[in-house]
Amino acid sequence: MSFVLFICKYNTSRSQIAEALFNGLTKKHKALSVAGSSVGNGINPINIKLVQERFGIDMSRQIPKLPTLDLLKSADKIIIVCDPKDCILIPQSYIQKAEHWYIPELDGLSAEEKIKIIEDIYKKVKELISELDRK
Repeated sequence: MSFVLFICKYNTSRSQIAEALFNGLTKKHKALSVAGSSVGNGINPINIKLVQERFGIDMSRQIPKLPTLDLLKSADKIIIVCDPKDCILIPQSYIQKAEHWYIPELDGLSAEEKIKIIEDIYKKVKELISELDRK
């Protein structure tokens, strides 16, 4: 079993969606999401609804959280899902486990635009699960 840590700026949309999709698509591996800079006020209810409607995955109980050194240490893979210039810095000792997915911010977008981005996250998550399954 692999443990994946998804990180975005506030842990209120992109990383939360990636966590929900990952855990909804596999029971063989586990994922958790955390904030890269500071914790946001909660997950946008529209994003929760879109993930539920499109993929049948309930992420309504997920909450924004901060990373800990224990989480960084225990992660087999760290996926950063935001623009690096405004996102996070992880300690140098964990860089070798990190991968960057540039996923645009969802705030301020229409539902149709959000769905396209969520579907992109879904595709990337499926590829990641396939990669982990081959190990």
